[in-house]
Amino acid sequence: MENNTINILVIFGATGDLANRKIYPALNEISKSDKLPENFKIIGCGRKELKENIFSKLQSNLASNCDYIKLDPMIEDDYKLLSKKLNDYKNISITLNVIFYLSTPPRAYKPIIDNLIKNKLNIEESGYRRIIIEKPFGKNLESARKLNNILTSGFKENQIFRIDHYLGKETVQNILVSRFTNLIFNALWSKDFISYIEITAAESIGIKGRGEYYDNSGAVRDMFQNHLLELLCLVSMEEPNQNSSESIRNEKIKVLNNIRKINFKDDMIRGQYMASETKSKKFKSYTENEGVNKNSKTETFFACKLFIDNERWKDIPFFIRTGKRLPTKVTEIVVNFKKNINVFSPNNETNMLIFRLQPDEGMLVKFNLKSPSYKSGIINKNLEFHYKNLGEDVIDDAYETLILDVFQGNTMLFSRSDFVEKAWEIVDPIINEIDKNNIKLYGYKAGTWGPTKCNDLFRNENTWRYPCKNLVNDGEICEL
Repeated sequence: MENNTINILVIFGATGDLANRKIYPALNEISKSDKLPENFKIIGCGRKELKENIFSKLQSNLASNCDYIKLDPMIEDDYKLLSKKLNDYKNISITLNVIFYLSTPPRAYKPIIDNLIKNKLNIEESGYRRIIIEKPFGKNLESARKLNNILTSGFKENQIFRIDHYLGKETVQNILVSRFTNLIFNALWSKDFISYIEITAAESIGIKGRGEYYDNSGAVRDMFQNHLLELLCLVSMEEPNQNSSESIRNEKIKVLNNIRKINFKDDMIRGQYMASETKSKKFKSYTENEGVNKNSKTETFFACKLFIDNERWKDIPFFIRTGKRLPTKVTEIVVNFKKNINVFSPNNETNMLIFRLQPDEGMLVKFNLKSPSYKSGIINKNLEFHYKNLGEDVIDDAYETLILDVFQGNTMLFSRSDFVEKAWEIVDPIINEIDKNNIKLYGYKAGTWGPTKCNDLFRNENTWRYPCKNLVNDGEICEL
């Protein structure tokens, strides 16, 4: 008896680290919530002969619907095995939907895509064909364009899903909803009321066994070019004319097009962590890591000041920072409102809105009120929301969200080709200046908030917020 539809996920690199750490656990959770498409199958592809069951981490109902093909991604003839397997399913179904997940090193992207096209596995006949690739989407503008050209030579833009796990986070998706559905925020979202915005993506870990990769990448390529520019767009874009993937992605690209050319000398700080010791921990320096050049000038910390030249944001600075071996792992966006000087208190603290993306996910508003005493005075207090208070497991893992979106053909949380290329247009000049040694590299002690020069970006009395693990707390040494 024929099945109406068979849905197949083909995983290249099925024995690899990403598949085991992220993809298989996400599929398990999707299966538990009964959200997998009907007649779902997995075909794992890898170079290795199987000596053990690589699908043992999957739930029994998933593992029983898995096949493995020994396939060298560089060898065109090996794809005939995959083609035969897909044709076998095609013969017993009316509709065959296939997703190719490239869970491989980037160097394998081109041969895999080329061989899929040569074997006509990209052609949509009785169902859809989609392809997922992981970042990095190139190493510079030239390589990003080459990758896009390879992809679009066989797949349409709506078939291509460039995955950035940051965008799959529930808290990231909440930024647009909070902005545009709450008049108390939306009406104030401009240069008239906002003084400056901070975007922080801090990691307490070092490079964790990725020495060779990281030393050829650095914080600018690894975090700024993708995650941080995406967050910048979400917090600053105009309201889309409709709630659709294309409308939202159109507004994001407009932000990138309006970013002012960066002042390399004054609006940028690079750092590299040095050995240090606290009461409880001892940290080795970046250059002591395996795979790292002992004389490396690769940045593990990057901060910059950006301006968006449009009517809404004219001359309002956006301060962005990211780094390894900082005091805590935290990602957040801080909206600092202008001082409201008035007769009640000429020196009251400014209002602040914080989107905490991780950990202790939630939102925090800092506001002023009268001190509850006979003495006159203004105090600054917190109004806070924590996702954890909604109950257990209210936030899906980012990979669950993104994989489900691919099943549904929803491209909203995935980078479009023009966005990727424009992001590299912004970043390439920075990389070129770094390669010429024109941007100074400062040392900073591991476990601190980066180079002390970082506050010079403000050039006034303002400073960074120093977040702690808990949303409501802050302070330079709260995690040490």
